[in-house]
Amino acid sequence: MIDYSKPNANASYINKLNKIKIIDLIRSSNGISRADIAKKTHLSPPTVSRIVEDLIEEELVIEVGEGESKGGRRPTLLEFSGENHYIIGIDLGTTNIYGVLTDLNARIIAEEKIPTEVETGFHQVMKRTATVIQDLEENLGKKKQKKIFGIGMAVAGLINRKRMIVEFSPDFHWHEVNVVGELSKWHDIPIVFDNVTRVMALGELCFGVGREHRNFICVNVGYGIGSGIIVEGIPLYGFNGMAGEFGHITLDRNSSIQCDCGNFGCLEALASGNAIAKAVQRKLKDGKSSILTEMCEGNVECITAEMVANAAKQGDALAWEIFETAVEYLGIGIAALVNLFNPEVVVIGGGVTQAGDILFDKVRKVVKARALNKVAQEVEIVPATFGMKAAAMGAASLILNKVLSFDLVHPKVSPIQ
Repeated sequence: MIDYSKPNANASYINKLNKIKIIDLIRSSNGISRADIAKKTHLSPPTVSRIVEDLIEEELVIEVGEGESKGGRRPTLLEFSGENHYIIGIDLGTTNIYGVLTDLNARIIAEEKIPTEVETGFHQVMKRTATVIQDLEENLGKKKQKKIFGIGMAVAGLINRKRMIVEFSPDFHWHEVNVVGELSKWHDIPIVFDNVTRVMALGELCFGVGREHRNFICVNVGYGIGSGIIVEGIPLYGFNGMAGEFGHITLDRNSSIQCDCGNFGCLEALASGNAIAKAVQRKLKDGKSSILTEMCEGNVECITAEMVANAAKQGDALAWEIFETAVEYLGIGIAALVNLFNPEVVVIGGGVTQAGDILFDKVRKVVKARALNKVAQEVEIVPATFGMKAAAMGAASLILNKVLSFDLVHPKVSPIQ
């Protein structure tokens, strides 16, 4: 916390705010002069020049040529420079650990993916995550590793932001685990993590629909279901950072289907990828006929939501029935979110969205029928900008957000090898 009784601290804080204002303006502009920055920010030309020189020295801003003259000398234009610094984004999923190495412009330089092996336990999963990070680092070589700002991670579960732990993850069956503390045994790069769907929403805010919309909701439909809510360009965290647990609203109080959280009739237990697969497995074990029996070569435990969607597209009656029922529940849930938050856009990501039009068409139809007429007509429902890479790119944006807020120092120390 800033101590405003100390003049130097106060000046430092104001300088940071001005720096954030200037970097945001440069990043959102396609070339802008120092004079135009001063006009738009209402800062003095000397202040702008001093901060710009700092940003150039930090290699976050570059001079890119001259603009049009307005009566005097042609002005030198400035642009954000994201090519010479790097971020690692990790999507810690229940099936795979997927990581990306990007620059600050969200250009993917390298990707790594290995099986998660949840059954091996928290410590082994963290060790496997550390391996993915190390493999990504090695793509840069020793010298450029010094320019990695940090590691962002997307994790499924209830994240206690005050204590910075995963308090509970139904998908991983984790209780009170310290992700940063464990990974710091292998890496001394700054590590930031958050709930996977809120991370996806932050990625959309930095790189996707957030460029044009300030109020939107990101819904992640994968093994589980969650939501990330953006209000006026700011993520909604709630009291302890646990807002957005959309998958654990009860949609069928009489349901006999138990959710991983212990409750019955949760949206996640009725409409997630895991729920879709399990519903088909139960039907096949009861003797129902389906082409899925051939697709899984008789091993019903291998059936996935993606297989169910593919069978539905081929006209399989059982697959269509299960998939349509699940997506209707999802649509009902999203209609409730639309009524509650009145977003401009609902972004849907996660593995189940690989079903494509049969999912999106159904969700749009249900939302239009269930949500209040005015809000239902105005809201757009669209796929995630980065598709299956949405969580990893969102994780990268966790670090980018801190870079642009100057909450991370300029990287100078190479990670431990």
